[in-house]
Amino acid sequence: MDNRKIFCLLAPSLGDFHFKKDVCLIPYIMQKYCGYKALFVTYLVDNEPPVFPSKTLYTEEIDFDFIAPSFTYTSSDIETVYSENADKCAKDLANYIVKNAEKIDVLFIFGFYHIYFEAIEIYKKKNPNGIVYLKLDANRNWINNTVLNCDFCNFLKNCDLITTESLTEYVNLKWPVPVHYIPNGFFDFDNSNEEQPETIFPYENKENIIYHAGRLGSYPKATETLLEAFLIAADKIPSWKLVLSGAMEDSFKLYIDRYIAENPNLKDRLLLTGYVQNYKEMQNWYKKSKIFAIMSRTEGFALVIPEAKAYGCYIIASDIDSNRDTVSLPELRGKTPDTNYKKENKHVAFGTLFEVDNSAEMAQCLIEVCNNENLLKETCLLTQQDAIQNFNWIKLCKRINNLIELTRLTRSADQ
Repeated sequence: MDNRKIFCLLAPSLGDFHFKKDVCLIPYIMQKYCGYKALFVTYLVDNEPPVFPSKTLYTEEIDFDFIAPSFTYTSSDIETVYSENADKCAKDLANYIVKNAEKIDVLFIFGFYHIYFEAIEIYKKKNPNGIVYLKLDANRNWINNTVLNCDFCNFLKNCDLITTESLTEYVNLKWPVPVHYIPNGFFDFDNSNEEQPETIFPYENKENIIYHAGRLGSYPKATETLLEAFLIAADKIPSWKLVLSGAMEDSFKLYIDRYIAENPNLKDRLLLTGYVQNYKEMQNWYKKSKIFAIMSRTEGFALVIPEAKAYGCYIIASDIDSNRDTVSLPELRGKTPDTNYKKENKHVAFGTLFEVDNSAEMAQCLIEVCNNENLLKETCLLTQQDAIQNFNWIKLCKRINNLIELTRLTRSADQ
């Protein structure tokens, strides 16, 4: 008989890509290393259990439970859960919790969407000893545009543990409940060491590659900023190549075609890999690249940054909260620096920051960093050490587990 506590992910729009991200990794690691039994709860699509190819990366079996939707829902309609079908989804989740609340010890939800409000309230009534863990994927816009009405404040108070990946100080000033800092991390599926990976990847194996992975051409990712910066910097960094990985927006294909046609001298220095499904292939790009570039206009927390740090990449990033957090010294993370501080501190511990949308400034960053071999080599070691200590998903989940246990103890003491 399995007596492990149930750590339940309630995620109606679960997709295959989530299995390599925090949404699924947290419950998986909580099972593998913290003594829980993970349960993934998502929609049953077209009366058939969804197929998740990336689940093969997991070395332990994960239990699933499925919600039958009260509306027409297909695997390609993920966004409809949070838009036109949101009210029906909220009822579906509430109905599921009515039937299953007692068996769930920790109910894990991702994001402060109103589809969860009723379900969480029911869970707290039917299982008062249960723990609700809310993980935020927040940026300033989401925080500032969220109205602190009675329903939302009641939802927050029903969450026993809330963590955020950045902006911790900022959110705590805004919200009436405590919020803890837990960043996103990296997880090496191939490493059997429980404190993984303690391996330091040598700088000597790296090449003059600027690497970027993301949704190419999507507005939040600002891919064109990098391409324009590379064009400006190209003559000053003649031995460097630019590698872009990720699915490409249809509208961006015309931009790429025009970019190559107008700059034939860069054709052999630009590689588009497409979406990299294979985990080892993505690892190899991180290992080979000296620089990882990220240009986001807005972002909750880009998981690619701790992954790139884990393999020794120097980070050149747009100056948004989560990017600055990840490349700054640990004691500065979660803080809210003012505008003057940001302007005066573009070169930070593990990378260099530039103003959002400023391709000329990014180009100058590329010129300076690509031509500073000592900086790249030194940071390669230091950023890996920082990743091992502060962005290792196993260590982060153990911190989450400690916060859960502290919540239980505090509750017991108050009763």
